[in-house]
Amino acid sequence: MSRHHAWLRFTAGGDPLPLGLDADARAWQSALGELHRRWYDGVAPPQVAAVFVLQWLLQVPAHTSAHAAVCGPWRARLDGLTFALGGGLVPRLVRLTELVADDGDLGGRMGRAEADYRAVAEPLARRYPAAVRLGPHTRSALVDDMWSAASREALAVTGAGLGLGVTRRESCCLIYALPGCVECAGCPRLG
Repeated sequence: MSRHHAWLRFTAGGDPLPLGLDADARAWQSALGELHRRWYDGVAPPQVAAVFVLQWLLQVPAHTSAHAAVCGPWRARLDGLTFALGGGLVPRLVRLTELVADDGDLGGRMGRAEADYRAVAEPLARRYPAAVRLGPHTRSALVDDMWSAASREALAVTGAGLGLGVTRRESCCLIYALPGCVECAGCPRLG
């Protein structure tokens, strides 16, 4: 799986990594806010860090599930995933707890991978303790957008799908709120 992913590495076995899907999101948001303040001359709206951390937290199970299904024939168990952060406080290494055989066709595996992801991601997004208010639409849209991006990337990088292209998002990462930044190409604010 690692050789097919652009920025995440996957491992199995060994000791759990420092963070889990139940990571202390507020501490992570605070650390990212401090990093943003250093990068952007003291200006760092807290909502940017809050959305980025939720987005990254959702990417861990989304990319794990999608890449396992595409590289399979297997499914990744998503409960018990642990991960480590890299530069910029972005997840870089994911420790899998188990891969389960799934001999179905790719479409079936992807459908089951999405169901597995949503079973973990939807409650995670609802209970996510943001330092600022994130409404239910933002949380739900991030769940959808992270699956869409992860599945498109998995299919594209393994040659099982079409190119990535720009996909319209339903959620906004709020990066435009940082000095000198603008909306992403797929930002809903541009529509």
